[in-house]
Amino acid sequence: MSYFTPYIDGSGIHMPTYEDRLEDLVTAYRNIFGTGAELSAAVPDYQLLSVFARALDDTSALVVQDFNSRNPMYASGSALDLLLPQYGISRHAGETDAEVRSRIRNALAGRGTNTYDALLAAIRNADAVEDAKLYVNETDTTDADRIPAHSIAAVVMSGYTGAIARAIFDHKPPGIGTYGSTSKTVTDGDGNEHTICFTRYSDLMIQLYPFITVLAGGDREAIENAVRPAIIDFVSALRIGEALNVPQLYGIAYSADPAIANTFVITDIQAAVPGQASVLRGVVPCAWDEKISLYPENFTIRWD
Repeated sequence: MSYFTPYIDGSGIHMPTYEDRLEDLVTAYRNIFGTGAELSAAVPDYQLLSVFARALDDTSALVVQDFNSRNPMYASGSALDLLLPQYGISRHAGETDAEVRSRIRNALAGRGTNTYDALLAAIRNADAVEDAKLYVNETDTTDADRIPAHSIAAVVMSGYTGAIARAIFDHKPPGIGTYGSTSKTVTDGDGNEHTICFTRYSDLMIQLYPFITVLAGGDREAIENAVRPAIIDFVSALRIGEALNVPQLYGIAYSADPAIANTFVITDIQAAVPGQASVLRGVVPCAWDEKISLYPENFTIRWD
């Protein structure tokens, strides 16, 4: 990539990388002093530009960390704990950030006042269900996700088929159809049978490759022990149908352990998706019935 002006849009905050900033500074230097100026790694002026780029990158990491700390889905540690009172919950002893975020989502679902909010909350509370997402097509035609007109499509993670189908039947609005790849027959109070459909989510298993340079005084093992669980935890907390904004991972990594944040530089983060030949550095898309997953064996740090 090349340098771009930082911005915030519907998918989150976007920042150029350390290498983008350094390349931009080198270009500006050559525009001032001439394209023939010597700027190899051994030249003091290049080293000074590297210091400037790192300072800007540190500032970017702090901005991203502050941005993330205001959203309970991205905040971690004490920053996440500060947000909990507004949801009427507190962290249990030994509870991870991912588990806290899950309880926040359930608390928000429970606050829903309309029929679909109540339906989604009922599905999530069905026996052994870990998470669920509900799609509603209130139009008169099949939508882009192939959900038929006037139907709902629930995408569910884990849980017992019978309990899920019963929750859908008991809470869906009358006259609304159900759509999905899994079906179960539910019997009403009069003995009539009804077929209820929903979909089991598909696991979109990605591979992630952060490129990290260890600076003077840095310890590779300490850096990996901080960065690896922080990023894996963040990706694991993504919900069904939620895309991964790869640039956000820079802030997650730098904020994993503030005590060592100045001992390494992340020069690049690449995501690999099954079936795609090229790596992704921006947004990893996620289909409506998928959930992005990152297993520890698919997370590999490339040490520069």
